[in-house]
Amino acid sequence: MRHLIIAIAALSLASPAFTQEETLITLLKSDASTREKADACRELSRVGTKQAVPALSQLLTDQTLSHMARYALEPIADPSVDAALRSALGKLKGSQLVGVIDSLGVRKDTKAVESLAPFLTDADPAVVQAAARTLGGMGGAALPVLENALTHGLIPSQPAVCEGLFRCAEAMPDAEAVAIYDRVRLLPDLPFHIQVAAMRGAILRRGIHGVPLLIETLWTEEPMMASAAAGISMDIPGQAMTVALIRELSRATMSKRLLLVQTLGYRGDPAAASALMGLAQTGSAGQRVAAIHSLAQLGDASAIPALVASAKDADASVSSAAQAALIGFPGRQADAAVVSWLNESDGTHRVAAMDVAGQRRITAAVQPLLTATGDAHADVVNASFKTLGELAGVAEIPAIVNAMLKTQAVAAAEASLSAICARHSDKTLCAQKLLPGFNQAQGKPRLALLRVLRTVGDAKALAAVRAAATESDTSVKDTALRALCDWPTVNALPDLAKLAKTTTNRTFRILALRGQLRLIPMQSDSDAQKLSQLKAMLPLIDRTEEQRLVLAVLGQLPSAESLAIVMSYLTQEALKNEASVTAVGIGENIVATYPAEVAEAMKQIQTNNDKLAARVRALLASAKKDTAEAGFMTLFNGKDLTGWDGKPGWWTVQDGALTAESTPDKPCRVCNYLTWRDGQPADFELLADFKLSGKGNSGIQIRSEPRPSWDTYGYQADMTGDGELIGFVYHHKYALIAGRGTKAIFTADNKSTVAQINDPAALLKHYKLDDWNQYRVVCDGPDITLYINGVLMCQITDHRVAEAARHGLIALQMHPGPPMKIQFKNIRLKVLD
Repeated sequence: MRHLIIAIAALSLASPAFTQEETLITLLKSDASTREKADACRELSRVGTKQAVPALSQLLTDQTLSHMARYALEPIADPSVDAALRSALGKLKGSQLVGVIDSLGVRKDTKAVESLAPFLTDADPAVVQAAARTLGGMGGAALPVLENALTHGLIPSQPAVCEGLFRCAEAMPDAEAVAIYDRVRLLPDLPFHIQVAAMRGAILRRGIHGVPLLIETLWTEEPMMASAAAGISMDIPGQAMTVALIRELSRATMSKRLLLVQTLGYRGDPAAASALMGLAQTGSAGQRVAAIHSLAQLGDASAIPALVASAKDADASVSSAAQAALIGFPGRQADAAVVSWLNESDGTHRVAAMDVAGQRRITAAVQPLLTATGDAHADVVNASFKTLGELAGVAEIPAIVNAMLKTQAVAAAEASLSAICARHSDKTLCAQKLLPGFNQAQGKPRLALLRVLRTVGDAKALAAVRAAATESDTSVKDTALRALCDWPTVNALPDLAKLAKTTTNRTFRILALRGQLRLIPMQSDSDAQKLSQLKAMLPLIDRTEEQRLVLAVLGQLPSAESLAIVMSYLTQEALKNEASVTAVGIGENIVATYPAEVAEAMKQIQTNNDKLAARVRALLASAKKDTAEAGFMTLFNGKDLTGWDGKPGWWTVQDGALTAESTPDKPCRVCNYLTWRDGQPADFELLADFKLSGKGNSGIQIRSEPRPSWDTYGYQADMTGDGELIGFVYHHKYALIAGRGTKAIFTADNKSTVAQINDPAALLKHYKLDDWNQYRVVCDGPDITLYINGVLMCQITDHRVAEAARHGLIALQMHPGPPMKIQFKNIRLKVLD
């Protein structure tokens, strides 16, 4: 029957619609499977006519196919569908009944009104809701039935009936809609959401004439309903609504006034600015804060002077609210007001203005801030340097350095310069701006500038710090040495290596060693070069604290040599745990290449940590396996696409696996291959773990030719997620040339024989659906043999000289089709002699 459905789908492209329909109707009446009948319903939704109605109607009472039958019936433009659906109402219950009621609603069958009315009092709430929803969608024709149910129906049904009435009202003229909403809102004991919906409709459908009703509702004793009314006002634009709300301010209680103030802010009507400014300057702190927040929401420039005044208020809650409002206030007028505020004489106000200027990122404030660095008030000076650190650029560095040389607030100036240099990308320019002032500086400013130069990390900055490290002034020398030890770039490594070997100061030796351990992994050198540098340091490292750092670096340089160094720390009790964890991490990275070394190391690890012990056991098992697979080289590093090439945008690395995935939004329309770039082997053995989604189609190209646009041509170890093509050999020219459980032989004169070597169904049981499997491919002379999870699947012997390639590229395939995902990992190759 599956093939019949496929045939019908194909027929739709070439045959008249009635031919398809008759075939589908016949299928519905047959003993076909549920899946096949569901597919037929799906097709009938596209091509069905009134001829299909009787057969589909019979399925409305089918527990499994009722919904698919409705899906097919709904698009058929014939009154017989409506009659069939109405007829089915008395035969159904539960979800099937709900579905048929919904279908009547979709079709807007007003003849069903009387038939649906009894269901408004049904014992099943889902049925009541469906009936009310459907009747509501039929507009005025269903209004008498719904109104009668509202008056005489069951109390539990009232919310659903109300929602049906609301649907009616949405499709009716304003006057009739208002009558419906008024009738509902005056009913007692309705759920709150129904009350609010009725009130909302009654107000909005009245238009501007609904404002008095909204104001009346605002004065209700129910806070939630009053808040709902305030929310409804957002949907009534214009000054009339704003003026009405303002008018209520004078007679409102404090709680109501706060609600009105917040509402005026949310509405965003500039007409409210004047009233809100008055409230922001008088009354309780709570009222003023609320008014300030609303003024910020309005964003009207006329409010800026009032906000600046409030920002200076003695009440901390008011001043904080006003400052926050100014920080987010739009427009250059607010910038100008804040810059003017910076010039006030009161130090506390100036500090607040600097904070606002910094958060608004007002670059016009830089010059007043530079002037303020010479102020007599320490708080003003500190705040000015802080804000300069947020606003100033490289051009202002000399001026800030000059201010540092004249101030007692050296630490604040240092923080400002460090912030500017850290933010700016051109470190060389930063150094050029700093060095003239540094060369003049003495005392604390010189020490501070050494630390700033460390932040810069430029070569010229390094030279200056290196020179300072030889000065006679002990404080300058010590600060320079500390800057070198904390240097952010690898350029300082030679200095640190020399310092660690030559200094007699234990503190500086430790700092230099720590600096090297931090910088060595940051180099672009090879892991072997990094390890060589690390080994040169080891004789100088005698503290457990630095040895822990050594282990951390070794973990980033996985190799057999680094593993051996880690194992030497295993005898130290204080480092035993860290060394064990590091050794296991390295082992997991190199086991495929150094299985014997990893196995020997893992045998020495003893731990009470269950998770770590499990990793050790897994490594021992993997090492044993990889030792047995000696001679294999790894084609995929588990991290990135190094060594592979494919069409951009399709192949990535996820969870340590080469991954390609298509989705409904990103369909795969042509084959996408990922090709191994480092050779075209002839005789070889290939191992690859793969995981393919159920509807996926993929394969591994072997002995294949490269084609333009990352395409290939040649043999393929085929696969599909459902297993149908697992263990098949495919060729682009001949399609499937050997099936699972067969051995195919092709002679030089292009003759072929195929022999059965095993049961295909029995072999398929070795394939794990939606899980990881291993493909093993052996190419040896004319023979190509495929294995899945160690079990022989098929073999071909191809003696055709012109057709059978004896070498070629290896590639992974993503096949076009429905959304799918394919992943490959643990890809290894052994070239055969």
